Amino acid sequence: MAGNAPPPPTPSPAPGKIPAPQAPSIKALQCPNCAGSLQVRGLGQTTTIACASCGSVVDMSNDDLRVISTFDAKLTRHPVIPLGTRGTLRGEKYELIGFMCRAITVDSTDYEWSEYLLFNPYKGFRWLTEYNGHWNDVKTITAQPEEGANQTIAYLNNTYNVFQIAEARVTYVLGEFYWQIEVGEKTQVVDYVAPPLMLSKESTTNETAWSLGEYIEPAEVAEAFAVKSGMPNRVGVYGNQPSPFAAKSKLVRRAFTTMVLLAILVQIGTCSIAQNAKVFEHAYRFTQQDRGKAQVTEPFALAGHTSNVVVETTTNLENRWIYLNLALINMDTGQAYDFGREVSYYKGVDDGESWSEGDRNDEAVLPSVPSGQYYLRIEAESETPPVDYQVRVYRDAPSYWFLPLALLALCVYPVVVWLRSRSFESQRWAESDRGSTSTSSDDDDDDSSSDSE
Repeated sequence: MAGNAPPPPTPSPAPGKIPAPQAPSIKALQCPNCAGSLQVRGLGQTTTIACASCGSVVDMSNDDLRVISTFDAKLTRHPVIPLGTRGTLRGEKYELIGFMCRAITVDSTDYEWSEYLLFNPYKGFRWLTEYNGHWNDVKTITAQPEEGANQTIAYLNNTYNVFQIAEARVTYVLGEFYWQIEVGEKTQVVDYVAPPLMLSKESTTNETAWSLGEYIEPAEVAEAFAVKSGMPNRVGVYGNQPSPFAAKSKLVRRAFTTMVLLAILVQIGTCSIAQNAKVFEHAYRFTQQDRGKAQVTEPFALAGHTSNVVVETTTNLENRWIYLNLALINMDTGQAYDFGREVSYYKGVDDGESWSEGDRNDEAVLPSVPSGQYYLRIEAESETPPVDYQVRVYRDAPSYWFLPLALLALCVYPVVVWLRSRSFESQRWAESDRGSTSTSSDDDDDDSSSDSE
C-alpha cells in the first residue's frame, strides 16, 4: 500500500536560486486535551497533529486547536524511525514528521502496515511505507494512469498488473499530517505492480489520488536515517519486490545462447575433420554348422591418431535374433577389444494394429583405439539359422552425441534458475487477491523503470 489518499500541498518555491534544504523550524504547542507538548515541524502545511500522550488528533487549521478525534494511546506503535529524525534519502534531505498505521481485513484477519511521512520545505512530502520488513519510497503523482486490458494500467511506459483491491482503515497516528486525518478513516485502495514499482489508487467519496512507490532495500532506509537497530526482518515476498533472479535470468539466457552456439560450432568442427573412413566390409551367413565356430576377418589398417572405431552390422532378421560376440584385435600387440551385440527384430499384427520391436541393424562404438593393423573375430549364435549379416568397420567416424549431451548439461543451471524464479513469483502472487494469472515475466521485472514524479 502506498501513501494516504489526499494529494499533498505543493511547496512554495523560494525566490531566485533555491538554497540547499535546511531543517524545518519547530514550533512547540500544547495539546488542548492533556496539555502535552506538541512539536510542529511542517509549519504552514500541517493540518492535523496527533498527540502521543493522550491519543488526541488536533485540528491545526485554525488557532483554536480543536480535537477532532481520539484513539487509545495505550495501543502504542513504535516507529522504527523516530519522529523528528532527519536523513538523506536518495540525495534529498527529509525530516520525519508523521507516522501512522493502516490495516485491511481479509477473511477475518487484519493485516497492518506502517507509513512514515517525510517533509522537506522545498521538495514537499513523500512517504516511506513498511510491511513485514519490506519498504517502499512513495510519492503522490498528478498524472492519470491509462487503463488497459485485463485490469492493467499504463504509466510512464510501464504496464502494471492489478495486485490487490481492499478497504484500508487508519488504526494509529502520531505526529503531523497535511490533511484532517482520523483514526478509523477508510479509503478504497487498488494496488498495481510492475516490480520494483507499485501504483496505488486511493479513493474516498470525495476524491481519488494516485501514488507511485518504488521498492527500497531496508539497508538503504537504515543508512538514510541512521537506524542502528530495530529494523524488522523481511518476511515472504512483497507485491513489488524485484526478483533477485530477474537480472540473473537475463545473464543466464545470454550465456546459455553463447554456449549453445559454441557447442554447435564444436559439433560442426569435429564432424568436418572426422575421417569417417570405411576400412572393412564383408558379408556373412550364419548356419547350423557354424555353431560354436569363430570367423576371423582379413586384416585391415586403422590409420591416423587414436580415435573411435564404429562397427556396423546389418541383417535380414525377421521375428528372430542373433547374438554376435566380437573382438577387435591388434595384430602387433595382441590387445583385444571385446564386445557383444544382440540384434533382434520382431513384428506382427495385434487386434488389427501393426507393431514392431527391435531393429535389424546395430552399431557399436569403441571410443579410443590406437592406430595399427587389426582384425575382427566374430562368433555368432542364433536359435533359427540361417541368418545373413554384413559387417562394416569405420575409422574416426563423426560422433553426434556431443551436441545433445552438451545441450542437456547446459540446460541444468538455466532450469534451476527458472524454477527458483517461478517459485519467487508464486510467493509474490500468493499474497494477491487476484491470483497468479497476472504474473509478470522476469524481463518485466528487470526492465521496469524507476521513474517517478
